Amino acid sequence: MPTPRFTPEELRQLHDLARQWAKIVSKRAFGDDGPGLDVDFRAMEQIATAAARGLTEGTLELLLQQQADKLSTEQPCPACGTLCPTTPHTRPLTADGAEVEQTERKAHCPDCRRDFFPPADGSGPG
Repeated sequence: MPTPRFTPEELRQLHDLARQWAKIVSKRAFGDDGPGLDVDFRAMEQIATAAARGLTEGTLELLLQQQADKLSTEQPCPACGTLCPTTPHTRPLTADGAEVEQTERKAHCPDCRRDFFPPADGSGPG
């Protein structure tokens, strides 16, 4: 299954949506009136960076979890086709501006005595 590609217009719309969260971030950090005159640009940058990192991490974690939820708890062995139980396996991932945990499923085939990660498309042998 090919990876979906997003048009520049779709990416711009997502950018604009995330940009609207600035009002919430400003209110949470500084209250209804925004930053006072004593707040310098560096402090504002720290707030923006923390918010951007949180949005990046939260989005990636949610998307990875939604993807992981699509795999069943049993997958056929790619070598022999035996239906094998899968267990969650977590690994750290580093992305631009974020560190997240990815939960994948791994399986062990008792017949072949091998471990395997189910394919993303859920296909087995044949």
